[in-house]
Amino acid sequence: MKILLLSSPVVQPDFDRIARLPNLGLVSLAAHVNDLCTVHVADIHGLRDHREYVRRQVQGYDLVGLTAMSFQYQEALALARIVKDSGARTVFGGYHPTLAAEEIGKSDDRQLIDFIVRGEGEATFRELVESQLAGKEPNDVLGLSYHDPRGGGMIHNPARPLLDVADIRMPDRDARLITRGFLTFDVPIDSVETSRGCTQGCKFCSINLMYGRHFRTFPLERVIEDIRDAEEHGAGSIFFPDDNITLHPKRLERLCQAIIDANLTHLRYKTQASASGIASSKRLVDKMGEAGFDGVFLGVESINKRNLEFLGKGQMSNDAEIAVQYLHDNNIIVSTGLIGGNPDDDEEDLWENFRLARRLRVDFPIFYISTPYPKTQMRAELEEMGLVTRNDFTKYDGMHANLRTKHLTDEQVQYITWEMNARYYDLEWIRYNKVKRIYPKWFAGEIRRLLPFYARRKLELAMGKKMPRDFFQEDLESGELCKGVV
Repeated sequence: MKILLLSSPVVQPDFDRIARLPNLGLVSLAAHVNDLCTVHVADIHGLRDHREYVRRQVQGYDLVGLTAMSFQYQEALALARIVKDSGARTVFGGYHPTLAAEEIGKSDDRQLIDFIVRGEGEATFRELVESQLAGKEPNDVLGLSYHDPRGGGMIHNPARPLLDVADIRMPDRDARLITRGFLTFDVPIDSVETSRGCTQGCKFCSINLMYGRHFRTFPLERVIEDIRDAEEHGAGSIFFPDDNITLHPKRLERLCQAIIDANLTHLRYKTQASASGIASSKRLVDKMGEAGFDGVFLGVESINKRNLEFLGKGQMSNDAEIAVQYLHDNNIIVSTGLIGGNPDDDEEDLWENFRLARRLRVDFPIFYISTPYPKTQMRAELEEMGLVTRNDFTKYDGMHANLRTKHLTDEQVQYITWEMNARYYDLEWIRYNKVKRIYPKWFAGEIRRLLPFYARRKLELAMGKKMPRDFFQEDLESGELCKGVV
């Protein structure tokens, strides 16, 4: 049997500008079946014509896996049509197929999907492959959905319990077909996980629906081994994609010390973290700086106490100020996620996030729009309030307005968010951001590339031009928000 695992070609343009990452989950899946069959991973999100690549590459494979979040799902179906034309079978995984498995099983989409691996995939995928090799029906594979052999819809086997992390194998990075083009600030990057899950209950998050409110940690020895493997495969920078790496601040401090003790401080480390976790310990952030961290995506969400309560965030309103100060004191680049468009937001509330980012001198603020992701608690509440305006999941990427507030239409929320993004990156930002000092060559090139884009946006603002509803797609198609391709 030959297996091909495909990353989603659809990514958030804001994040992809700063860091283009190879998919970690797929090489983890590959590691759990590489003793059974030939398995390859293709990270196709850096390709200009990913459909043509898939059309050529898929020939000769028996099973092709596709992963998708909600805004990626429709393109995954388009790729599945190409795969089915080749004669291969398809298996879907990821957040959206997991949470919408029952709906998919009753829809026409199931004609393109042979199997759905729900939730944590390593053990389920291995047992699926074993059943296919043995020519058996996978009726005893926990966490799997598959076609009812009697016809009709899909059978959904019982959910699989969470794995013991001791049973999760090291990623198989040798399975990758595409090895170039994955960069952060022009430095080759790879991902290493140190934990899975989160015990907090943010209403907008799908993680609890995948893993429950659990937090499992890998031994630090395994993490160090994984970092060494990533470096041996060409990485000069490491991203920790943990769901909440600062849930146990002292453990993160011990990880930093392990990196120092292993003489791995020459690599550049980046992670996503909660504002409350970073703000909880200056000693932790000092140790992060010593270990080689130079970038943190900080989940600030909002400074507004009312909005923090609505989002289910357990943090104080001044955590953002403390966290950013600790990070900047250690010469660490700060990117922040700031969420507007919550039920009671008016225009002033949205601009409050802009003023916060400016006051804190955030290097890369990302002004997100509150998004009613499927099956989340927040979606249920927003639907009950009658505020959800669009169910086109291709726009559920945090950058498009799919809801209105009690005071603003969805178009007003979209326009104000667009205006904040257009206005933030100006001469004042150029003066104070840390990127130009840490990555001067990348910064100079990015300024030259984006200057015409932002000049046009600011002219449009001055002229009072109305923003196109799908302006991010317009920018993507023009190539202005795309960096180099493989």
